[in-house]
Amino acid sequence: MEKTKLGRLTSLAMLLLACGSTWAAGGHHAVDDAAILLANECELEGWFSRVRGGERLVHAGANCRVGPVELGVASEYARFQGESQTAWGLEAKWAAELAPGFSVGAKAGPAWAAHVRPRYQGVSASALATWQARDNLAVHANLGRDFAHEGEDESRYGASVEWAPVPAWSLVGERYKEGGTHFVRGGVRFLGGEHWSVDLSRSHRLSGPGASAWTLGATWAFDRK
Repeated sequence: MEKTKLGRLTSLAMLLLACGSTWAAGGHHAVDDAAILLANECELEGWFSRVRGGERLVHAGANCRVGPVELGVASEYARFQGESQTAWGLEAKWAAELAPGFSVGAKAGPAWAAHVRPRYQGVSASALATWQARDNLAVHANLGRDFAHEGEDESRYGASVEWAPVPAWSLVGERYKEGGTHFVRGGVRFLGGEHWSVDLSRSHRLSGPGASAWTLGATWAFDRK
């Protein structure tokens, strides 16, 4: 494989490592909440991102509550700088309420990529916090790091506000850093029922090597009993 092509694939694999850490209750949003699924509950989720410049990313994953933690598995396919790549990842997430309306948590997960050597790309880990200011208003904060198997480690952090002006609709605003890039994101979520939702968001690059993107996602929760 040509050196330039290997470099592009390695960059793509690191992009997938950065994107893969957005699993679990946060869906495709970069800032996750300090909450996990209920006992015996599982969730399927997927999203499609259209990145400025024509790049695409498709994500499909599943999470289940197992005892005190939530475990997840996911796969992603991306088209980046003329090259395509597939990656897989695992994630474990824990959360607990410290005081009424205030919760903390942590999550971590490794990622692997196809068609590159080594396939193991690294692991992402983050600390989580959520403040439920009101029934329809929540503030989330994350602080973590991507530990690359090869290459430089990258810090990741962010904060978001989630507001539900009416029961079926909520608005999300984020300011975050991932993959060495600073972003802001605005999104809207429609709760179609007790168990499913649809999200649409726009991320805007402020600085760094990443690019702005539109993302459409959906989640479906169910009881595994």
